[in-house]
Amino acid sequence: MISSIKSIKYAVSILAIVFSSSIAFGQEATPKNNKANRTSKLIQEKAGRPDIPGDLMIEFGFNWAQENPPGYGFKTMSSRTFNAYYLYDMNIGESAFSFHPGIGVGTEKYAFDKNITLGYGLDSLGNKEVQFVPLDSIYGDGISYSKSQFNVNYIDIPLELRWISRKYDPKRSLTITLGGKIGVLFDSKTKVKYSEDGETKKTKQKEKFELSQLRYGVYGKIGYGAFSAYYYYSLSELFNKDKGPLGTTMYPMTFGLSMALF
Repeated sequence: MISSIKSIKYAVSILAIVFSSSIAFGQEATPKNNKANRTSKLIQEKAGRPDIPGDLMIEFGFNWAQENPPGYGFKTMSSRTFNAYYLYDMNIGESAFSFHPGIGVGTEKYAFDKNITLGYGLDSLGNKEVQFVPLDSIYGDGISYSKSQFNVNYIDIPLELRWISRKYDPKRSLTITLGGKIGVLFDSKTKVKYSEDGETKKTKQKEKFELSQLRYGVYGKIGYGAFSAYYYYSLSELFNKDKGPLGTTMYPMTFGLSMALF
């Protein structure tokens, strides 16, 4: 219940930021030129870009998670997101608003701040469960570890509502976006990089690790031209309910930069 309340608070906060900003800049949202001039200018702005409707967006960000189990966490600077989405433009009349459905791939990695990884073990009743496993118990003592992380990859469907200050001059416009996305997990694995006997080695293990097969969350963006800063908050848990290591509850969050390639 506490986690649900926190999730709602985050979503409401993003809504408040977006709509308060929309009111503040609303006076500039109405184009001053006539329709013919606006259309001509829009064509000029798009000159040199591929003749494809919509936007190809890429996003880079840093991850962390709310409500990690005590004593366990992630290296924020090494826990990163890369997303690539195509979004279709749907103008809402002559208003400053537009709707953008899309599809793409979302990739996330979480780097442990301790020498541990995800693995399987037995609980007190002898049932198999996902656990945090010390690397020394796998590779032995005296090993130097440089990286331990797990990766999750999704097919995402983002949906965005955008407000643009100059509808027909996008390269010199302030843009505010409220969005949400739903994704399906298609790949997950752990990765460990270490040194042994003077050699650098890497190992990967592909498993489901009781990760939720479906994710969904909300995000907000504010930017100028092709660049925006964004914040994403997951409303769904990273692991299946009560199935994560130590019964952990994790709601991923990402802060980063979004860029429109065209």
